[in-house]
Amino acid sequence: MILKSLSITNFRNISSLVLSPSAGVNIFFGGNGSGKTNLLEALFMLCLGRSQRGAPDAVVVNKDCDVYRLEGTIEAGGMSHRLAVAFQKGDRKKVTLGGVQVTLADLYEQFCAVAAGPEDNQVLAGPPSVRRTFLDVYLSQHTRSYLSNLSHYQRVLTQKNAALKREMETSPFDPQLVDYGASIIHARCAFLESLKRLATSYYKEISGGESLDVIYDPSVPLDDTRESVDKITSVFHDKLYAYADRERRAQVSLVGPHRDEIIFEINGYPARTYGSQGQWRTAAISLKLAVYHILKDKRGMPPLLLLDEIFTELDVGRVEVLIDAFEGFSQLFLTTALEPPQRLREAGQIFQVVDGCVEEIV
Repeated sequence: MILKSLSITNFRNISSLVLSPSAGVNIFFGGNGSGKTNLLEALFMLCLGRSQRGAPDAVVVNKDCDVYRLEGTIEAGGMSHRLAVAFQKGDRKKVTLGGVQVTLADLYEQFCAVAAGPEDNQVLAGPPSVRRTFLDVYLSQHTRSYLSNLSHYQRVLTQKNAALKREMETSPFDPQLVDYGASIIHARCAFLESLKRLATSYYKEISGGESLDVIYDPSVPLDDTRESVDKITSVFHDKLYAYADRERRAQVSLVGPHRDEIIFEINGYPARTYGSQGQWRTAAISLKLAVYHILKDKRGMPPLLLLDEIFTELDVGRVEVLIDAFEGFSQLFLTTALEPPQRLREAGQIFQVVDGCVEEIV
């Protein structure tokens, strides 16, 4: 998957930008607040219709405007696709592919992107909801049915929670909650098994021998993460029955994938309380590089790889190993407030970013 062209209008501090990136490494160099991160956010939004930072559309519109628009041409699956994402305050977001309006689910089916940045430290150190969102964003790109199951599950969960608050009967919602939820848990088990295998290898290599572990702790207790969907369904149903009185007293759903946790350990200790900033950054980058390869193998095409200030808080040794890891990657977009490493300067196309304006450095 290759981005051939990009046009940005009124997105955060970028008023107007037309860009023709290289098919290889693209380095965006500039000071803090210059708009480098906003550029990568626009790329992610163009591919998947959402911000990798979770920002709502009304927030990313330029403060002096009511509308933003992103347009681009992407080569994927042997075809050239013209797509656009636009939003006007007070209205709904509009996504078009080849001039025809499509849904966000259509974007997930056609394109894929992986973004890594300073906010990813929260995947290691933040609340469980951040880790679940991380899983949901990338599993939705990996497995076609996952996004649909997740959407249905969240709808039924909202209905059940509303019934619990009104002290109404909730048993009619449980069969659907179990059906969609068991499929979600099964998909998470398989995805995290692949993620653990690749991410731990990357972390060991980049860190110079330290260890990373990835542990899935689902709300529905499993003896083995390789359980069948039928087995997960049975266990889910039994726990819902056992927690029925507790849920009525709490007036909220206490069982299901919305309560799952993913535990990361660094050198055998919980990353949330043990890891340093540099270890969190190394682990987060390792996770995203692993996701890149998982999606590439599954989709049969390389995702866009968007790396925001990944060298910050890494020592020279880790930076060198990380640059080595970029070999063999397809198109890459990278931002840095520091002078780009010489090896990358020689291999990539460099752009200067100042106050939302981008200019190629020849």
